[in-house]
Amino acid sequence: MSFLIKPLILLTVFLTPLLGAYQGFGYEQIKVLFFIFSISLIGFIWIFGKPKLEWNLIKLASFLFILTLFLSSGLGINFKSSFLGVEPYYQGLIVYAYLFVFSLIVSNLSINLKSYSVVLVGSGVVVALVALQDWFLKNIWGVEIPNYAGRVVSTFGQPNFYSGFLLLTLPFSYFLLKTQDKRMQFLGWGSGLISMLGILVSYSRSAIILALILLILALVDQLKIKKMAVVILLIVVLASILSINFSSGFIWKEFLKPLQTQNPDLTQESVESRVYIWPQAVRVGLEKPLFGYGLENISFSFSNYFEKNKHPIFEENLNISPVLISLKDLSLDRTHNYILDLFLFSGVFGVIAYLILIILLFKKVKQKTLLIGLITYLIWVQFQNQSLVHLLYFWFLVGVIDKDI
Repeated sequence: MSFLIKPLILLTVFLTPLLGAYQGFGYEQIKVLFFIFSISLIGFIWIFGKPKLEWNLIKLASFLFILTLFLSSGLGINFKSSFLGVEPYYQGLIVYAYLFVFSLIVSNLSINLKSYSVVLVGSGVVVALVALQDWFLKNIWGVEIPNYAGRVVSTFGQPNFYSGFLLLTLPFSYFLLKTQDKRMQFLGWGSGLISMLGILVSYSRSAIILALILLILALVDQLKIKKMAVVILLIVVLASILSINFSSGFIWKEFLKPLQTQNPDLTQESVESRVYIWPQAVRVGLEKPLFGYGLENISFSFSNYFEKNKHPIFEENLNISPVLISLKDLSLDRTHNYILDLFLFSGVFGVIAYLILIILLFKKVKQKTLLIGLITYLIWVQFQNQSLVHLLYFWFLVGVIDKDI
């Protein structure tokens, strides 16, 4: 039965991003349930075949990170939520344990990078086509479709989620483009173009910026023009200046404008801006800096923080600060920064364990496609929340880099 493992793993990687809300199951819930069912089946077949695992630094660091999450959740404020996960993400200990098993299975299989690339970009093409179809239905034909603040959501329920996944498939599209196989080159060109269009209709600024950077890097590599590095630098600097100085710029809207306003009008802008959330999240995390509050307990940690800090000075600041008042009433489950999420989930120990794993991955990775995929992922998750699909992508990278394909 072991011959079934390879196609089942590839099928899991392909299908998980494509599952949308169905029969009362939410976009994330159905992905999590399918992933757990799939890895349970594959894991049973894998163990039945008595695999030989060679424990190395990456596997040990992965296990240490998962163990830290279990320990911090056991010492946290709501172990049931940490273990099972809560709506809307359902990213509890069960999911992280399955992701670890998934990475072990991937590292134990002899699947080449071309096969993985075809599966990833194929899934990305379907996600992008669904997004493009929805965009045309909504904006050209005026059809009412599921959307997020007027933006299409494809199979993810959230535009930033699906655009982030498409972004992460772009290095693999370029890998196929560089092969000698004409069919793979066509798939590389076609998937890259369709994914870029899918990203554009998401209106996700971070995904669009990173996609453009990847496009420029691909052109530099393809055209073999070393001086293009200078052009890239100038483009990045110019884009940063424009983003800082124009009211529609990402840096201005997300960081500079909120910082320059002591008492912002929250009827005109959202308290969910990163510049408001991140400092407060750090303060909440410093209440339990070593092991944090446990997985999926960010909303509980914020509620407890405001409930606990009722001394006069805090109450006075709370009463005069519209930001604190709004954050107190906000149901916040993620911070739009994975390192900060981990700090709240598992404290300093969890962050250190994660960084050790990342350092080991950088030390071992040899394939340029995997390196660019890892860097792109690490940048993206410092500004966006994650779907299960993005976590699956990271642990897939852990497995394939460990395999050294």
